[in-house]
Amino acid sequence: WCSKTTSLRFSPMPPPKFADLNKSVSDLLNDDFGFGATKLVLKSKAANGTNFKVEGVKAANATVADGSLETKFAYAGVAVKEKWSTNNDVLSEFAVANKYLPGSKVTAEFVFNPNKGLDGLKLKVKNDFEKDHVNSSLSVNNSGLVSAASVFSLGSKYFFGASTDYDTSKSALGNTKFAVSYVESDLTVTSSITNGSDVEGTIFHVPNKSVAAGLKFTWNQSNNTGFEVAGKYKLDGSSFVKAKISKELNIGLSYTSSLTAGVSLTLAALVKGGDLQSDAHQFGLTLTLEQ
Repeated sequence: WCSKTTSLRFSPMPPPKFADLNKSVSDLLNDDFGFGATKLVLKSKAANGTNFKVEGVKAANATVADGSLETKFAYAGVAVKEKWSTNNDVLSEFAVANKYLPGSKVTAEFVFNPNKGLDGLKLKVKNDFEKDHVNSSLSVNNSGLVSAASVFSLGSKYFFGASTDYDTSKSALGNTKFAVSYVESDLTVTSSITNGSDVEGTIFHVPNKSVAAGLKFTWNQSNNTGFEVAGKYKLDGSSFVKAKISKELNIGLSYTSSLTAGVSLTLAALVKGGDLQSDAHQFGLTLTLEQ
């Protein structure tokens, strides 16, 4: 992400989108913990470059499975993504890079449901200029809610971001969030505040190539606090284990292994450490097949 020099100059890499400022910690805490469900993922690529992804999920307490089909391809310089899900939502995304300005990317996205009609529209603009590194996005839905977010690079190791919502039907400002992130090659520290009251802080650290660790802390004006710690350890080149624990003593465990080329298996478990006698413990399995 960033240069090793300590001089105050702009980062050679553009900033991430606002939602990804703490992506490293978010992925560590959320990925590979598919509790309470059995999931099958199929990935393939056609000879013409079209990518296919099929997902099927059966929750432990559900009587039917949910699924989705996603395709990605390029046509006439436009990157196209389409995703259909079993709830009959169809997501379409169209992206054009470097067409209007060098280093810019414009993405339009909408969701269509035969029963609801057009359910949402988003316009996202990403800019990567030589002296101004900016990642901006703008989204609008059918109810008149406008969401905007931007991230700017400040020097070689700092990113500052802000996001806000505005309800045009009520002429009212919604959630407003500010965040700042400090990035090193082995360390990322991010802090944010929402509506001037809800505070969140995250730390992500990679002490060596086999170990990653992270924590997340939250606090609001009602003095409600949250705390999660997670770690990942690579057993070898094809398998790793992860563990996390929350303030409520909810313990998450997972094991992921590449069984053979194109086949991976993830086993996950949620243990209610605060109530070991309960029947609320959960298990999960994910099988991924990729061509």
